[in-house]
Amino acid sequence: MTENKSVSVRLPRWRVAVGGFLAGLALLAMPFAGAAAVDARHWAATWATASKTITPFDAPLPTINDTTIRQVVRISMGGSRFRVWLTNEFGTAPLNVGEARLARRDAGSAVRPGTDRPLTFGGQASVAIPPGARAVSDPVDLFVPHLSDLVVSLHLPDDISMSASPVSYHVRALQTNYLADGNQTAAADLDAPTTVPSWFYLSAVDVGRDRPVAVIAALGDSITDGDQTQPEPVDQNARFTDYLAEYILRANDLHPNGYRYATVVNLGISGNQVGSDFLGESAQARLNRDVLTQTGVTHVMALGGINDIGLPVLLGAPAGASAAQLIAAHQQIAARAGVAGLTTIGLTLPPAGGSILPGYGMGAVEEARQGLNAWMRGSRAYDIVVDIDAVLRDPDDAARMRPVLTADGLHPNAAGYREMAKAIYLALSNRPNRSR
Repeated sequence: MTENKSVSVRLPRWRVAVGGFLAGLALLAMPFAGAAAVDARHWAATWATASKTITPFDAPLPTINDTTIRQVVRISMGGSRFRVWLTNEFGTAPLNVGEARLARRDAGSAVRPGTDRPLTFGGQASVAIPPGARAVSDPVDLFVPHLSDLVVSLHLPDDISMSASPVSYHVRALQTNYLADGNQTAAADLDAPTTVPSWFYLSAVDVGRDRPVAVIAALGDSITDGDQTQPEPVDQNARFTDYLAEYILRANDLHPNGYRYATVVNLGISGNQVGSDFLGESAQARLNRDVLTQTGVTHVMALGGINDIGLPVLLGAPAGASAAQLIAAHQQIAARAGVAGLTTIGLTLPPAGGSILPGYGMGAVEEARQGLNAWMRGSRAYDIVVDIDAVLRDPDDAARMRPVLTADGLHPNAAGYREMAKAIYLALSNRPNRSR
């Protein structure tokens, strides 16, 4: 496959100058290489997730009552100063956090010796997060290399399970996290922990830098969230955003003038739709909360629509969303992100014809999908278009992904996610204004 089949670069209106300036700042920054403290005047999100509330399609929530939650996150860009964002955005009552700590991960629920740091909030060890709000910790000094695992430990002293206040959480973390009785936040390893597959009340981790860097926020559904098939790729960091961060931060030789310095944060939600609220609020509805609030965000990357087409049929409706409805939703995402000054990246919808799910492999799906993709390639609504359809589709059947790149006909496998990341990296690297 030639490069020009999968990458289309468009730089409309005044955003050319804005995007060029931001890209130039990213290129001037030198990779972090040592443990010396930096003047952290510039903050950037280096990990983030999108939260939702439980739905009837989700597994029951675990018991949380006087509980320590130890959660593992893989950051993209490293540094020597960090802060953590906690969230009670869907709660209807204050969330009491008795103690919180940050450390580098060792293995399992253990932290690396000498890396544990207490988190404070306005100098206090505990914090009450109001309903609908987030809270950011005070900065802590801790040397962490690029692409490393951090551990955030929270002690929740109240009985969350019996509260009527909705839990704000990310259901499918594809990461093993841990629950333990009482306050064990300072423990080197947890005593008798149980495992959970979700992130609870955790929103983002910021890294402090001595100069601005680009922050790429990925907005999408299960393909962005990293789903594959059974067995799921838990603890493997096999999302396309993980691979994109590796390509950027390891300065590999994919491109002679590669886009070498940015963070990548994943705001996908499995089952999400671009135009309708069902398994979480739609991408349109959560753009402001999940993307525009990310610290230092400069780019938004949008992928979505297949669930708008297929999910209604799967649940018994006669038809899903039309191409016109998908286009209208993406127009809004691109326009609103552009008004906020972000460089916008649109990803075409990959084929789903190999899926066994009713509604995802039918002819009406192809009509809507192809209509959205044709519009995305030709409309100039997004500054950059990466043709993921062209990257993943089977040359012998355009309605299906190449068998070697898909887990189940609907989601890419690890090889497919890596091909997606490569195409996105090349699109960023090929921008004609990147030397400004």
